[in-house]
Order: sequence, then C-alpha cells, then structure tokens
Amino acid sequence: MPQSKILLDTNAYLRLAYNIHPLLFVSFGGKKYTLYVIDGFQKEFERNRRLKNKFYWVNDPEYRENRLKKIKLSRNDTKMIDTSYSYIWQHNIAMSFGASRPDVRALAFGYVLNIPVVTDDRGMIELAESIGIEVWRILKLMKIMNDNDHVDIKNLSALVEYLDYIDDLPYPSFIKDFKKQFKI
Repeated sequence: MPQSKILLDTNAYLRLAYNIHPLLFVSFGGKKYTLYVIDGFQKEFERNRRLKNKFYWVNDPEYRENRLKKIKLSRNDTKMIDTSYSYIWQHNIAMSFGASRPDVRALAFGYVLNIPVVTDDRGMIELAESIGIEVWRILKLMKIMNDNDHVDIKNLSALVEYLDYIDDLPYPSFIKDFKKQFKI
C-alpha cells in the first residue's frame, strides 16, 4: 500500500518534532501515514531569529537528518505546484488572509498532490478552506497518531505540557480541547 502523505507547516513541525522523534518519514497505521515537512522549511527557519532562539534544537544533527527525506515530485507536479502557488498567492493577497510565502507553497503542495496540510495558522486555514485544500489542525493529527498506536497518550500529554511551558500552544483553548478530544 502506498503512503498516505501528510505535510506539516513550519509551526506544526516545530511543535511536534522535539517530543516525537523521529517525526518525519516514519509510516504508521494501516493507511501508512507518513509525515513530511514543507519545502523550504530550513530557509524559513534560518531567516527567523525568534524561531532560532526558541527552537534551538532544530539544527541538531538528528533533527536535520530526519528532515532530509522530501516528497518526490515529477516534473509535471513541480510545474503544477508553481502554477498553483501563483494562483493561491494572488488569492491570499486579494482576500487579505495573511499567509506567508512558505505557507502558500505548502498549500500548493497540498492542492496538487491532494494531501492534507497540518497547520493551526488561522490565515492559512481560511485560505485553504476558501479554495478547497484539506487542512488538519495539530490536534487532529495527534488523534490519528494515537488511534494508530504511533504515540501514546502519556507522550501526547507530555507534548502538551511542553508546549504550555514554552508558551507555544496553538490557540488559547488548546489544552481544554486536548482534554476533551482524549477524554482526560
């Protein structure tokens, strides 16, 4: 059975990778879910001093190595992603969603490859929904990972505590929603 690819935006990767490692390119569940980071992650990370300070571990060798595997694209896929990116970027500007260029690139991947993009970025979610691109929130991915015995509730609870500790919860009601989702 082929992989069920799932693409993580930068923030989703940063929130998950420290506590769930290796995070990328490890298939799990009957559908062989496999996570990938967005194209251009490293460039976006290196340009952002705040991210580099807060997520100091990202450039440790084991995390860099885990990000080496990329989604393989045909020449046609690449052309279609570039074309879709241009359209999505213009729509983003016209509708004032506020998604960044790397976010729009991730959505173009999701659109062309028909794969979900994981994000909790409101502007990115609104943009995706306005043009029919499937987006998942981190909480949904966590539930799928747990339901498929990839990560247990103890590790997910530790992850949520870590996000709370570093003040990086995806949104204000995240802990409440987590407890409700996992009935804890």
